[in-house]
Amino acid sequence: MAGRIGKANCLSPFLLCIIEEIEEKGQSVMELREHMEQLSRKDRFPFHMPGHKGRFPSLFGKFDPTELPGLDNLHCSRDVLRRAQNLVADIYGAAKTYFLVNGSSVGIMAAISALARPGDCVLVQRNCHKSVLAGLIHSGAMPVWIEQPFCPRLRHWLPPAPAEVSKLIAAKSIKAAVFTNPDYFGLAPDIAGLADICQREKIAVIVDEAHGAHLAWGQDCGLPKSAVTAGCSVVVQSPHKTLPALTQAAWMHINDAALAEGLQETLNIFHTTSPSYLLLSSLEFAGTWANAHGTAMLRRLNMLAKALYLRSRQLDLDFRQPAYNRDWTKFLLPNRRGLVKLLYSQGIYPELVQGDKVLFMLTMADALETKGIAALYRILPLIASLPGRPVVEIAPPPLPRQEITPREAWLRPGEIVPLHKALGRIARQVLAPYPPGTMVIGPGQRLEQEHVQYLQKLHAKKVIPQWLEVI
Repeated sequence: MAGRIGKANCLSPFLLCIIEEIEEKGQSVMELREHMEQLSRKDRFPFHMPGHKGRFPSLFGKFDPTELPGLDNLHCSRDVLRRAQNLVADIYGAAKTYFLVNGSSVGIMAAISALARPGDCVLVQRNCHKSVLAGLIHSGAMPVWIEQPFCPRLRHWLPPAPAEVSKLIAAKSIKAAVFTNPDYFGLAPDIAGLADICQREKIAVIVDEAHGAHLAWGQDCGLPKSAVTAGCSVVVQSPHKTLPALTQAAWMHINDAALAEGLQETLNIFHTTSPSYLLLSSLEFAGTWANAHGTAMLRRLNMLAKALYLRSRQLDLDFRQPAYNRDWTKFLLPNRRGLVKLLYSQGIYPELVQGDKVLFMLTMADALETKGIAALYRILPLIASLPGRPVVEIAPPPLPRQEITPREAWLRPGEIVPLHKALGRIARQVLAPYPPGTMVIGPGQRLEQEHVQYLQKLHAKKVIPQWLEVI
């Protein structure tokens, strides 16, 4: 019981429940968390950061130390943090894993900055996350955009086709490629095929797998392949999205050990110098817990999800997903009039309500505690009885022409103009509504009439503002 002192006051009921489940099964307590608990039990008189000094238990203060002796240093880990990171690397089968406390975004930015230099060509998906643009701005690289097919049913970009990627690689000298696996709505490319195409040409493959930290445990229940097992050079994941980790907690897996030192140096530029040990210990916990329970939890979640999908089809609520490799933990329903009010009245809060679709994220936590899925299942007939909403088609135009690198555009002075005055101008800003943060317009792209009209339609739907910064 000594290891549990202070836990009830410092951890959420959910984290407390799953920590105790691990301990009751006789598994070893995570080393980093144990060091933090030992430190919290000492009668200390701190004269260092953070400002709360551990005196406010409701703020998790006892579990929020700084880089004290025994707790290592994220920027140059040699002790307990290195072992925690190596533990997660072993779990995923990576050569190296680095913990991130600024979300997946910092990993994406660091990976691009480490692997591309000014003027280098980097292959990028059209529906990339805005952190990819930030990495391009910092590195000075030139994006080579992949023109992806648009799905009118989902009103979303489909994953890049290997044939299109091969064509672009044949036409350009590509230094690195950035792919998303899976995307925000769960669609996944043939990541192994894309990796093979790039690796044959010695192109480094960076994968934004922010929504895929759970994939490693779902191969026997129909989940897409993880980019880590596909052998991609660098894979960045957000366990806080799909595993029991705290918000902002992420990690970077490296399959090519030769890249590790350069990536660590670049991460140190982007990372905060005041990393939260709450986040770091939650990463150690997430990896350890998923390794022990992930397969069983995803099998159970899969059975629960099948019931949702079956019932939604019976009620004609199926969103009719395109026939692509797909992460079924992203459950979509068509939006109906009064649906959001109905959901909130039942204590159900979806991830996203966008136009004619509503997105629900299912995670292993929903298999551990099934009340949420049961509540959603019960109200499906009520949802089916609601009147439909008119569907407004806004098909995106072809990609704007990339006139200059994002970095060049970012460094030039700009002016903010109404959308109708942006015609013929070059965008300076990243326009990426959140969620999910996918790019609409990027720095260095020239706006033609069709692009301005598209932006005006998005503004009319209150997706973007009526202004744009241009050069």
